[in-house]
Amino acid sequence: MQQVTTKAVTCPHCGENNTISLPDEETALAVRKSVAAYGEYTTVTCSRGHTYWVYFC
Repeated sequence: MQQVTTKAVTCPHCGENNTISLPDEETALAVRKSVAAYGEYTTVTCSRGHTYWVYFC
């Protein structure tokens, strides 16, 4: 059985914490207010309606 790894990330707009799933335990994250042209990422929207992108490095 594969174990899901999660990590808390903070909204860069309001500071609210959200939890996301990671591809693996050793993945580094970069939180950005805007989307980049390349890279593996996930889009997060906090409860206040702010959208931001978390890149897997």
